[in-house]
Amino acid sequence: MALATAQVLLIKKGDLLAGKRDWRLGNEIGGHGHTELDEPIIVNGRTPVVQTGKYGENLGELVITLDGNSIKVDSYKIYPIDDTILGDRNIGDEIASLKKTVTDVVFASRGFSIDQPLAIAPRGLPNTFSDIGASTILANLCTDAFRSATGADIGFTANGLMRSGLTRGKTGIQTVYDVFAVAPLGAGVLDPTAGNTLVTAYFTGRDLKNILEFLLIDNPAHPGEYFPRTSGMRFTYDPARPELDVVIGIEVGDLDRGYRSIDIGGDGASLYSLTCPLYFGLILVAIPKNTRGRLAFVPKKKNGQPMASKIEALADPRHETPYLLPPAGTVDPSSVNTVRQNGAITEIKEWQAIMDHLRALPAAGPGALPIIPIDERSSEVRAIRGT
Repeated sequence: MALATAQVLLIKKGDLLAGKRDWRLGNEIGGHGHTELDEPIIVNGRTPVVQTGKYGENLGELVITLDGNSIKVDSYKIYPIDDTILGDRNIGDEIASLKKTVTDVVFASRGFSIDQPLAIAPRGLPNTFSDIGASTILANLCTDAFRSATGADIGFTANGLMRSGLTRGKTGIQTVYDVFAVAPLGAGVLDPTAGNTLVTAYFTGRDLKNILEFLLIDNPAHPGEYFPRTSGMRFTYDPARPELDVVIGIEVGDLDRGYRSIDIGGDGASLYSLTCPLYFGLILVAIPKNTRGRLAFVPKKKNGQPMASKIEALADPRHETPYLLPPAGTVDPSSVNTVRQNGAITEIKEWQAIMDHLRALPAAGPGALPIIPIDERSSEVRAIRGT
């Protein structure tokens, strides 16, 4: 039997059936889609497609035999990776060294270390895109943290930017790394270290409605991924209404101060400050282009003038990072919540805001870790489905 080499495609996007486009592929291994396949999907009667899930939870083993253009799957197995498998000492030492480097480069300048305990989760906080209710507590936690960090009227994100939930495990202790996994995307404007910078811009009530309208157009391939999450604002929407006109009301405020309705019809001139991760901000400012002007708005400075750059949107930066933004005077001070030190402005990360927020939560007693609240307030519904 003459055996041949296999051409393997590693795919980043969630396109599990890329093999349809190229019959020459020996096999296809996916990852970004997070789909766990118990058995191969055979495409075009020839190409096996496999994927083992997400976050290193499983190890996959695929054995194939090639004979000319013929491919036979001999076996395919998924092995769960958990604490029942003893670690290798040499690999463990290497991981410990890498963790120290990550602490030094990413976390130390902002007062954190990778294994540092931050808070206790009484139960797991999932981020399930398709189950909006189940992920509400985590979404509220994140957006509340953004608003607390910057003092903006509104904290804003989308389901898909929260990349992981918080797993309770045996003790409920959530470390810096656990929380970082929730918000690991992107980088800063001038700070190249991991994690989005928070940015702030100002919008009218009509602008806010247009932003929500775009995010409420669900993508069947990724249901719930763009669903909007807010703090300092709640909104009512009716999915039965025509597309791009499902939002029927917006209120700003919170449970402590109460909510008040704002004008979303286009006549109101009031501006509301909105803080979000930079990655999301780039999606947001592209909405007018991506809807061909049907959902038009312009991010603004506090004085109502159009915002000219990402740097002008930097929100409430901290002073402990070695990566500095332009000196004071080169950025419009009215558009930025800043902390100045030695004439310079520094950035605050998305993950940092969440960690700071967790550390500020109430604890059971002196020296105890804060406890993430699981109650009616933390589960507040801020996206109200109306009719």
